[in-house]
Amino acid sequence: MPALLIVYNFAPMPTEVEQLRDLARAFWAGRDIPCPKHPGVKMTGSFVQTTFSDHIFLTCPRGKETIIIPQRPRQVEFQAQQVEGFVENIQRGDAIQCYRCQSPLEVNTNEDAVTGVGKYFFTCVRCLSYGEWIGRPEEAKIGNSG
Repeated sequence: MPALLIVYNFAPMPTEVEQLRDLARAFWAGRDIPCPKHPGVKMTGSFVQTTFSDHIFLTCPRGKETIIIPQRPRQVEFQAQQVEGFVENIQRGDAIQCYRCQSPLEVNTNEDAVTGVGKYFFTCVRCLSYGEWIGRPEEAKIGNSG
């Protein structure tokens, strides 16, 4: 009788920064934002611009939960060349900081051990700007034509 092999494939829990990034991304894209506590309920949101603290204000109509997401500077997707520069910085051991607000970046890495191809997702911990790079880290060379 063959042995039974059970494989569990658990996705890692998203960090708070990743959750806020995705909420802000959905807000700016005009997509529906589901309430994290009430399945099937959509949050309402608005952008609040003040002198010192621009932010996205999300409210759940059912439970009255609120989520406030700082947005100074406003979230953007990094350009491909900027993200490739982050990968180069990792290789050199340099600090990896947001080009927009100089805050640290959270890096989520997933590498295929067979092919050596890595998937890097960078998120700024302050403005929640983000970018993704896929490839072999040693091939990340800004300005390299091939």
